[in-house]
Amino acid sequence: MTTLLWVLTLLLLGLGVMVLEVFVPSGGILGFVSIAALVAAVATAFLEQGATAGMAAVAVVVLAVPAVLALAFRWFPETPLGRRVLPPAPEAADVLPDLERRRHIRDLVGHSGRTVSELLPWGRVEIVGETVEAMSEGGPIDAGTAIEAVGVQGTALVVRPAEQRAAAPVPPIPPVAGAAPENTAAGGGSALSPTLEEFEFDGLEPAGEK
Repeated sequence: MTTLLWVLTLLLLGLGVMVLEVFVPSGGILGFVSIAALVAAVATAFLEQGATAGMAAVAVVVLAVPAVLALAFRWFPETPLGRRVLPPAPEAADVLPDLERRRHIRDLVGHSGRTVSELLPWGRVEIVGETVEAMSEGGPIDAGTAIEAVGVQGTALVVRPAEQRAAAPVPPIPPVAGAAPENTAAGGGSALSPTLEEFEFDGLEPAGEK
């Protein structure tokens, strides 16, 4: 067997064992054998055929290894072993939330209810006579708190505490009987005006002017 044939045999052996490593789990043994065969092919080409043949062997290894691996991984899922190792791709219905359930949850938006469990932020609420999964829009909500539905997250309601009713207006304090009014009715003048008019200002003149 000529040296060139040995080089080709080692190259084919290395690539073939590399494909087997993809399809047959061996704990890295087949991978080691594949790399050893490829290195032996390149070394034989350099030593027996010269630098030109050695560089050609290197080029074949560099180009063939990625191509062989890509084809092997492309075919692997279609093999019996590949179907056992790799799970099938999920269906669209398995990935997307239940559309009917989502529509039903969306119909609950705007209604009021009460938390069944504490929302941290996930929990359960009772709304329109139905217990559903929910999440808090803001911080935690204690169990038994009145809530209102404001949105949908997946198949869960987004809720927040119900707004408190506006406080009743405080009635005005009735006037105390006998208290003097703030303003006099006649002329709108101040109640202090008669007192100021009756006050004797002459007694306030400085002593030197008497």
